[in-house]
Amino acid sequence: MKTRFITACLAIGFFVASCKPEYLETAPTGSVDAGAAYATTKNASAAINGIYRAMVVRYLSSQGHFGHPAMMIIMDVMGEDLVFGNSANNWHFAEQRWTSHRSENGTMSEFPFQLYYRLIGNANIAVTSIDNATGTKAERDQIKGEALGLRAFSYFNLVQLYGKRYDAAAKPNSQLGVPLVLTPTTEGLPRATVEDIYTQINKDLTDAAALLTTTRTYKSHINLDVVKGLQARVALVQQNWAAAATFAADARKNYSLMSDTQYLDGFADVTNPEWIWGFDHLEDQSEFFGAYHSYISDNFNSSNIRQTPKALNSLLYNQIPATDVRSKLWVKTPTATNAITPPGGVRVPYMNQKFRLPGTPSTSTMGDIPYMRAAEMYLIEAEAQARLGKNTEAAKLLFDLTTKRDAAYKLSTSTSTKLIDEILLSRRVELWGEGHRFLDLKRMNLPLNRNGANHNPAVAVLFDVAPGDNQWEFLIPRREINANPAIVQNPL
Repeated sequence: MKTRFITACLAIGFFVASCKPEYLETAPTGSVDAGAAYATTKNASAAINGIYRAMVVRYLSSQGHFGHPAMMIIMDVMGEDLVFGNSANNWHFAEQRWTSHRSENGTMSEFPFQLYYRLIGNANIAVTSIDNATGTKAERDQIKGEALGLRAFSYFNLVQLYGKRYDAAAKPNSQLGVPLVLTPTTEGLPRATVEDIYTQINKDLTDAAALLTTTRTYKSHINLDVVKGLQARVALVQQNWAAAATFAADARKNYSLMSDTQYLDGFADVTNPEWIWGFDHLEDQSEFFGAYHSYISDNFNSSNIRQTPKALNSLLYNQIPATDVRSKLWVKTPTATNAITPPGGVRVPYMNQKFRLPGTPSTSTMGDIPYMRAAEMYLIEAEAQARLGKNTEAAKLLFDLTTKRDAAYKLSTSTSTKLIDEILLSRRVELWGEGHRFLDLKRMNLPLNRNGANHNPAVAVLFDVAPGDNQWEFLIPRREINANPAIVQNPL
């Protein structure tokens, strides 16, 4: 236990807020014995709930790094479409400048590594322990399926951040990813190849799909629909267009697109009919100034929201038709009458009105968080069909989605690259703030280009990064390198 840092988390992960250095000396008092946790399916359900809870707690004792929801914000901050409207409050500025993830000791080299390996460590214990639990087979299958889904989800995030992009034309993808740990262990392992990690992700999701059904009690938990959605995301990244289209269609079939009224309601309610997966934010789970909506909403009464409201890339905004309900999610020229802010909040051009908590001003952070929506699945399916050359099918999918946002929209007659560009434009608008843009740029081997928009040069600093540049890869945390002699660093 004295010779490992993050890898130690894999064996002692139950209900520990973070893996701190002192935990390397003795077993943490916050942990739960795996034998007891998985003795019965009732106990195991509580342990699985603990893994979901670990997705939404602070890491590194930092209020700005509130688990996976913070990663959602940061993935958009690192793209070109989320603009900081002011320079008075500098949370996540280092992420936008691409400095934190390129430092071995930076928050962003360690935060996602610790977050997702903590989920993996607990999922490994569940997968290896649940078969012997007392309870029904259906209960064991449910728990194992969720654990496999969580493990696949975590590795999918890690490999995209710390590895080079997956290239279907270059199989096998022998570039280094992250250590592939599938059993509880304290031993440091070498980095597996990107190909091997994707093989395991797909296996875990296939196995999860065989164990799960669409039935669940809470939308915060993984069911068969979520697994299909994750399979669609993975297939899209792997350029497996046919599989992406099929999985996306299956994932969304039990969900309806929201109405205009629901669309303008603040993106904070997990009961929305379009949400496939999301965090149901209960009152006793508030993270206050660390929560997702404390950084992304338009009305939480915090210094971050008051001083540095989030805005949309002006070039993107100017491509949204005025008849499209999505154009109302940002205000080009905000005033006291057309834009909501907390008391004393500054107003900036193109400012965000998409995410809103109940009440104005809001002193509660009890907003639910959208992990996956049906709209994303329409866009995955449309993009995949277009890349397969099925222009008619792709245009119809884009039409089915867009007419729910813009009644004036006409069926596209574009084909090939132009149609793909239309779909990707809709994706940028639709999924803003939900954690996709950095990873989209990386998977498509596109450059970062912030030029000509409303980015403040003093805040963004970095305006261009070429495709394939080393900066697209997160560095392995220095503490992991020091503790694990089997691991190697990414190119500096």
